[in-house]
Amino acid sequence: MVFWLIFSVFSLPVYAVGQSPMVSSEGSIIESAIDFHIHSSPDVIPRRLDDFEVAESAARSHMKAVVLKNHYGSTAARAVLVNKIVPQIEVFGGIVLNRAIGGLNPDAVEAMHRIGGKYGKVVWLPTVDSEHHLKVFHKSGIGIKVAENGKILPETEAVLKIIARDNLVLETGHISSAEVMAVVQQAHLLNIKNILITHAMADVPGLSLENMKTAAAMGAFLELAFVNDLMGENAADKGHRNWHHVSISQMVSAIKLIGAEHFVLSTDLGRKPDPLPAEGYKLFVTKLINQGISQREIDLMSKENPARLLGI
Repeated sequence: MVFWLIFSVFSLPVYAVGQSPMVSSEGSIIESAIDFHIHSSPDVIPRRLDDFEVAESAARSHMKAVVLKNHYGSTAARAVLVNKIVPQIEVFGGIVLNRAIGGLNPDAVEAMHRIGGKYGKVVWLPTVDSEHHLKVFHKSGIGIKVAENGKILPETEAVLKIIARDNLVLETGHISSAEVMAVVQQAHLLNIKNILITHAMADVPGLSLENMKTAAAMGAFLELAFVNDLMGENAADKGHRNWHHVSISQMVSAIKLIGAEHFVLSTDLGRKPDPLPAEGYKLFVTKLINQGISQREIDLMSKENPARLLGI
């Protein structure tokens, strides 16, 4: 009797002992899609879902893969564990080069990839600790720069060389548009094959359409994040009210101008007042289709382009 009570108290949830969660057999508008940008818990900022719940939700919608992002720590090891528990979908992680991991730290990049293996795939340049982010959102402190006067810094170069060597994905983070262009140019010279401009149309980095066209011409993909359509002075999340609203119509105009072959869709969701990531992705796709984006263009941006970046 005592043994039974102890076992009952300390037994784990079913999904945490190697059994797969139930997956719906119904079709989905985002079937085989990849979300390249989801924030989950554990995190410094409260999140709606944990890593396992994100994977389970995406699997129920028959998605192909998701990428977990955290501004303050690596998600590579977390991705490895989630893949064991929720094998119906591939979960990728990476590292954001903010101050919590030493900034532009090549050793941290190497460790992330060695721990995560094929699932430790994505390297974001500084986000919330970048000089540009602090300046745009009027925050105090000395931010991290990755380039000066159009030339990348030596520590940035060291990180880029690891990304090139290990065929990782370079994400530009929240650096300035001038820094983005310097990074993309150098990444192109180093033969980095997988480049994604983080939420290209948002305040950070704040690329112009001309910048976006130039980056695309050098082989970079441009991320469109659904969360930017939820931002602005009326945003449900208070932390998003100091960002400018990027409308679906603005995104559609950019797609038509530059071409869907250069874009990747993501949600960048995870905050508690916002939709769940999979539900947000469905809404994003629906809104794009309603404003004239074809199914072929959706497939390029939600399936083929992100799969190419991840090598799956």
